[in-house]
Amino acid sequence: MGRNGGTQMYCPSCGEIETCRAIGLRDLGEESGQRWYRTDHQDVHWFRRGRECLSCGHTFLTAEMNEQFLDELIELRDALVDIKKNAETYTAEANKASSSLNDLTKSLSVLKALKIYRDS
Repeated sequence: MGRNGGTQMYCPSCGEIETCRAIGLRDLGEESGQRWYRTDHQDVHWFRRGRECLSCGHTFLTAEMNEQFLDELIELRDALVDIKKNAETYTAEANKASSSLNDLTKSLSVLKALKIYRDS
């Protein structure tokens, strides 16, 4: 517990660990109820709280969840970064290959034209 009756946690507005107190979800304009889950993913559930930073007054929502689920989320996020990076590389390489094929097609057209010219 913080010295001002709250919990030390990261404030997204301050960008620092600050003392934040719990506030009601309705005070944030949110639906009441702290236990949440996804109907389309039964294994995704969390405990929700409203927070107010006692340093800057910023209000925000937090979610308490199983840490293993958080680890899985980070692993998937890292994999997505790699996929995007690879996709950009493959796209650049495909564009180079396409350009080379266009050049080759032009060269072949010139060769065909020269052959036709010689045969006449």
